[in-house]
Amino acid sequence: MDTIRNGQAPGASGSVITATHRLARHLLRQHDCHEAARGSRAWPTADILPLDAWLRRTWEAAALGTSPLGQRRLLSDDECRLVWRRILAADGHDRLDAGVIVPLVASGWRLCQSWGISLGRIEAAADSEDGRMFAAWVGAYVRELDQRGWIDGGGLLQALGLADHAAAPDAGRTIDFAGFDPWTPALGSLADALTRSGSAVCRLAPPGRTAQRNVVAARDEQDELARAFTWAAGRAAAGGDLPVAIVIPGLERSAGQARRIGLDLLAPGWQLREPDLRPVALAVGRELADYPLVQCALNLLNLLASDVSCDVASLLLRSCYIAGAGVERAGRAQAELALRRIPVERVPVALLLDLPELQGTLAASQLRTAGGLARAVRGRRLPPSQWARHFAAWLAAAGWPGDRGLASEEYQAAEAWQRLLESFSGTDEVAGNLGLGAALGFLAQQARDRPFEPESADGAVQVLSLPEAEGQQFRALWLCGMTADQWPPPARPHPLIPLALQQAAGLPEATPSGLEAQTRRRFDRLLSSADHLVLSWPAEQEQAETLRSPMLAGMGGDDANHEGIDPHPDRNAVAASVQGEAVPADPPPPYPAGQRVRGGAAVLTMQAVCPARAFAEFRLRAAPLEPQARPLDVAARGKVVHALLEILYGMEQCAKGLGHVDTLELKALFEPAVGAVLKRFLPGDDPYLAALRSLEVQRLWSLLLTLRTLDTDRPAFRVLAEQPREVHIGPLSLHVRLDRLDQLADGGELVIDYKTGNFSPGGWKRPRLADSQLPLYAVAGRSRGVAVIQIRPPVAQLRGVGDDGLGITGIKTSAAFFNDGGIGWHGALERWQLQLENLAEEFAAGDFRVNPSDRKWAVDQFAGLTRIYEFLPSPDADEPLEGQDE
Repeated sequence: MDTIRNGQAPGASGSVITATHRLARHLLRQHDCHEAARGSRAWPTADILPLDAWLRRTWEAAALGTSPLGQRRLLSDDECRLVWRRILAADGHDRLDAGVIVPLVASGWRLCQSWGISLGRIEAAADSEDGRMFAAWVGAYVRELDQRGWIDGGGLLQALGLADHAAAPDAGRTIDFAGFDPWTPALGSLADALTRSGSAVCRLAPPGRTAQRNVVAARDEQDELARAFTWAAGRAAAGGDLPVAIVIPGLERSAGQARRIGLDLLAPGWQLREPDLRPVALAVGRELADYPLVQCALNLLNLLASDVSCDVASLLLRSCYIAGAGVERAGRAQAELALRRIPVERVPVALLLDLPELQGTLAASQLRTAGGLARAVRGRRLPPSQWARHFAAWLAAAGWPGDRGLASEEYQAAEAWQRLLESFSGTDEVAGNLGLGAALGFLAQQARDRPFEPESADGAVQVLSLPEAEGQQFRALWLCGMTADQWPPPARPHPLIPLALQQAAGLPEATPSGLEAQTRRRFDRLLSSADHLVLSWPAEQEQAETLRSPMLAGMGGDDANHEGIDPHPDRNAVAASVQGEAVPADPPPPYPAGQRVRGGAAVLTMQAVCPARAFAEFRLRAAPLEPQARPLDVAARGKVVHALLEILYGMEQCAKGLGHVDTLELKALFEPAVGAVLKRFLPGDDPYLAALRSLEVQRLWSLLLTLRTLDTDRPAFRVLAEQPREVHIGPLSLHVRLDRLDQLADGGELVIDYKTGNFSPGGWKRPRLADSQLPLYAVAGRSRGVAVIQIRPPVAQLRGVGDDGLGITGIKTSAAFFNDGGIGWHGALERWQLQLENLAEEFAAGDFRVNPSDRKWAVDQFAGLTRIYEFLPSPDADEPLEGQDE
């Protein structure tokens, strides 16, 4: 077979079969440019197809004729994956396992087909448990295809290489192969069969180009990409017929970083406003299911089919891809907040329709209509083609994809979704009749298996992997990652195919020498593929030094400015023009003296640990988005205990302590009280939550018994529960509510707070009162002591500090608590009073400091306001709080 190395336009005579879809598009563009340069105003479309499309066309021609191959159904890639999943499921692998194993098994069998490794040889050579499982799976796959009269792409390629008449539609034509390296035995057999049928078969290679080669040493991978994109953008702006490209080995692993850096440099502000046409085109797309518009469609279908998680339901309420989102955004936001307060794990569509905030809205009307359509077929088993029609109808009724105009990327994603439904519809024979859940699972899996990258501008910078760059020509090319461990890379044999079979068949990845030879061929072709060429390598990867590839030997030294590259020209120009300017202070206005601050004691607590967050949360009212309520999570369990004890201690029988109530009477009081409390936290119509309710009742009863024992051992007192008070501290007025106030028989009060988790009173000793709630209550009421009751079986424990005459177990004297023999209870109150007044004055003055040593309060949703990540952690950030060992 001859190899063409001339300037003839690809596809000018005959057909061209390419290794990748991208190469087919590249050659088609070259052909069109060639015809336009000749002055042609119209010309036939060149017959340039990727191998899989050529195989399908050949099979369709055989199906119309008398060839035996035409009697077998050619499976699509989606259908092949479905067969593999079915085989693995029959072998005991669940859906998550199959999602990882199927691509590995399918690629292994495709390699075997390409390199002539038969099932019999796989079975004979299997020398490990993985090898034997692979042989069993392949055997089951081959038998199913034979029994059903099906054939996959690899099988068709093999069959065409054995049958002289199989490629009859292309008999007598010139057939060129482009971009295939390695040249596999299956391709060689196909070429021989085409030759025997009268075709002239050649391997097409682009004409060599001579370029000046520059070598650039970057600091790290991020710096390397920034330099590459800046250089490529400058070359692309000059215009031309050939593309400008950046080649990144292992692009699959770094595609996200490359996309982000490229868009940051070439389309600043793209996060806020999507460019109409992206200036960066990646060969490796994200999963179609990851695009918001497609994700919304899948989430809607799942909601209509059964139910979804609370997070997914929240996404749907916020989505702009459901009609009416613009007009109803405020009501839908309120509905989402209401949903977050409902303690459920799964959300059916009926629950959304019951939200008062959605009543009478377009969203509710659309969901009700779509839900009615779904109920009509929910229990049926249908082929995928019928499910596809139902899914399209449900989405239209639900208002997807919205009533605003779609941007370019969104429109392309919507078109890709329609193509996905068409592909899904074509799997009837392989999938059979499916239940609704199985059909949705299959559709979602297809969306995850399908890569999608939106179209970019004609002059966009191409970002390619090594296989995608094969066979192309470039106006300018930057080759990244020229490190010693990647050029040449280590051998990576397929993990499931016996190594001896791979080496005997000649797979390049199976031996270091074979992979080195293939890498050298690719490298030499890349060197002659562009008019301008830069080769780069990062001096550091993951904080480790790297060595440059030996393939760069003789190409010049490492000169980071060899190309005059400035990765941030605009930023550096702005920085050079900066003039210092004194800006007068602009403090916030003071908080009005005596005006109540919402938030109670939490205002001073937050002021102590993070003034910036206290200002944002209690002056600007920048409340974080509350998390979804979960059935009896840690926070809910604490609220249940507080609510239960408020009810019980509010009864006259329990007001003097639970120790005065016998167990049977306490049980009779407990049961209706706990029922009323749990009704607020556990919806009664959920069978899972009904079982959880029973367990929670048992837990609460055991907690109550420990508290009863603690009350029995104490001197006489009387409980006042949930007492509201107005507190004036410094310039602030605060409304607080005490969990429990014990009026002592010998006079005075003890302020108590319940804790169901870990707690240390050490915060009461800190100079800034990291836990100011109980000290504030003590100062306001001049109580005789403060304490927490830790209710954790098998005992409840009282821990606190008070005056010397209390005589209550667990309450320390002030001298013992503060490790200061000269301080009494009145001294402790004065100390707390001064600390609290200082915090109140700071807050009223508009203090907005960030405390890097207590970073946890300034991160998450408040990080944008506090800018905490601009601060280095304080050296004592990880030191334990004072008194934490108590």
